[in-house]
Amino acid sequence: MHAETRIEPDTAAVAPARRWARERLAEAGVGGPALDLLVLLVSEAVTNAVEHADPPVLLRVDVDAVRTRVEVSDGARAEPILRNPPPTAEGGRGVMFVDRLASRWGTLPHADDESKTVWFELVHDDAPTELAPSPHARTDD
Repeated sequence: MHAETRIEPDTAAVAPARRWARERLAEAGVGGPALDLLVLLVSEAVTNAVEHADPPVLLRVDVDAVRTRVEVSDGARAEPILRNPPPTAEGGRGVMFVDRLASRWGTLPHADDESKTVWFELVHDDAPTELAPSPHARTDD
């Protein structure tokens, strides 16, 4: 399955992009924790593009039997920066999440203009079978 959509260059477009990705991935048979993880990573990649890059922003998903690949293209050549922010920082974790949770990721500059594509893949065998709850999660016990 291959699908693509244009994203408005506004942070208000991140939630609709998440919903779109969730629907396309579910239609392709991705479910459970892998679906949740992919949607989280889509959210981080799209947020990075709309906050730090130039339009146009395009979101692509490609699912096959082995892996899911997500690409976010934007109109800026600057590559995302992998940071390790302190716990008190309000942001700066998006690329770190992609780096730590995706099977692999990278950036492809477009030779014909000043744009790039940030991509990540999740190999289906690498996907967690369940997501452990945070030790800080509130329970209603």
